[in-house]
Amino acid sequence: MKSQHPFQTARAMQWQQLRLPIGLQVASIKASTDGLELIQPSYDPTGLVLAFINHKGDLHVRPAHRSPADEQPASPGLGLLSLASQPLLFRSSTPILFSALILYIPTAWIDVFLKGNGQFLKIEQILEQDNNIITCRLGRRQMSLFSTALGLLLEEPRDILGIQNSFLSLLEYFLCNRHRSLLGVHPSSDIDNEDDLTLIREVESYISEYYCSDTFTVDSILKKTYTSYHRLNFLFKSIHGMTISEYIRNKRIERSKEMIADNVKSISQIAYEIGYSSISNYILAFKKVYQITPGKYKKQIDNMV
Repeated sequence: MKSQHPFQTARAMQWQQLRLPIGLQVASIKASTDGLELIQPSYDPTGLVLAFINHKGDLHVRPAHRSPADEQPASPGLGLLSLASQPLLFRSSTPILFSALILYIPTAWIDVFLKGNGQFLKIEQILEQDNNIITCRLGRRQMSLFSTALGLLLEEPRDILGIQNSFLSLLEYFLCNRHRSLLGVHPSSDIDNEDDLTLIREVESYISEYYCSDTFTVDSILKKTYTSYHRLNFLFKSIHGMTISEYIRNKRIERSKEMIADNVKSISQIAYEIGYSSISNYILAFKKVYQITPGKYKKQIDNMV
């Protein structure tokens, strides 16, 4: 870890809290201590709390009201969903580097966005049985989002929309990972034609295989599928909420973010390998997706090591 960006000491530890425009509340912490006994922030007990944690060292987690015998070891890169009425305690009896993001989901927000979904009801039932904690392991892309959100929360002035987008992406991943189609998001138009759905899956597969090629274009997709740009764009907007060009751009930028985290190649090498002939175009695209330049993101990753 670089000395010019030290973690907080144990005495200085406190949650950095923020209310997002869409009604969710978030908090973050980043600390290096000889030991840890930290309770997540308190919220209205009727809601839910989703905690994302990363650490180097031994960490144990339990609902704060339970005895130490109920503690469970927690691995790095983990998401934990629990009732807000049962705040979690993070504890370590040995030196630890610890960082966490907290997302409080109030009941009113749940009622608007999640209540009508049968799969989400299953999660609520699991949580209410013996005050369970539902966990999910984060992938490489989610850990990149974690690092981005953590960095933005610690910055002044804060990029509120960037923070919000990162948290919503983490929330969506967690819920969809636990149950398929959990969010209950339906296409904005009635896409129930099997041929259209098959076409979209074929195009998605083709994009996944060739999107990093510098010769890959939307026109190549149109020729392969014998369909029009307007029809394909309509289907992608209906299912993914974005144009096909935006979908391809996001795939490329997501891949480049993973490559930056691997710290093997330079930014310019990564840009060319994912299909960008212009470094400036790549930087603009990266910033449009993640509200941060690839160079600044690389510095954040380096400071976490």
